[in-house]
Amino acid sequence: MRATDSAFLERLRAPLQGFLDEDASDELVFSADCGVQRTLAGGKVVRARNRLFVAGLKIYEGFSQDEMAGRLISGVRDIATRSSNEFVRIRAGGVVVSGKAILLPSVPAPHLPALVALLIRSGAEYLGDEVVNLDPVMHRVHGSSLPLLLAEDDLALFPELDPGREPSRRRRAAGDGAKRPRRPVRLEELGGRRAEPTTPARVVFPTFEAGSTTTLRPIGDAEALFRFTQACLNLHIWADRALLLFREVLRTTRVAELVVGSLSDGARLLLEQMGVEGGEPVG
Repeated sequence: MRATDSAFLERLRAPLQGFLDEDASDELVFSADCGVQRTLAGGKVVRARNRLFVAGLKIYEGFSQDEMAGRLISGVRDIATRSSNEFVRIRAGGVVVSGKAILLPSVPAPHLPALVALLIRSGAEYLGDEVVNLDPVMHRVHGSSLPLLLAEDDLALFPELDPGREPSRRRRAAGDGAKRPRRPVRLEELGGRRAEPTTPARVVFPTFEAGSTTTLRPIGDAEALFRFTQACLNLHIWADRALLLFREVLRTTRVAELVVGSLSDGARLLLEQMGVEGGEPVG
């Protein structure tokens, strides 16, 4: 990639460690225009507007380089997983607790990475925050070495990350329906560690309902299969074979729906269900 500000490239070195190739070809995938901050007559400061392009298509425009870094890493993840069709790709969080994996398949949900991050901060090992790969033969869940992408409005749960900024006025005025900016967070910042590929012991389908009572409740076989299928990102490749795999995984695991009214309560409840006495304080 290239950028008009070398400081932005340096900002990406830590979260993308292991993905950088200094001797790569001249083919450019990402281009970052970091803009220029200007001071007008009278002292008014015009903030630099950042723009990010992938293959010439603009995928971000805004004033925060943290947000732009999050959008870039999301794009890197899409590119890195798009060709991994030897796996069944699942939109899901995943952690390992006491040697047992929890798989959290979901529709697109901005709060899912924060739920995973709370579990990690409490001692769970990391598989993925939003995308994992499921081995169709061994049924093991494989994770990613990319950083987590936390929604800006969930950062208050992690004071150790020191977000250092308030949401923009535009974002606050737009309300919950606005697209949430996201910040890349390295696993090391949460004191976490990566898990080895692990066969899931539990499949839990999270539903985020702010203000509701956080609870685990049963889910029917047909609904579980439907929601698993909804979370599959390469169903067009695997087709009926994915359905057979999902049926087998659901048959051999404990399955439930998690209604998440509070992210902290949701993390505690999952830990308790995995045998962590009382859950670890998580927020």
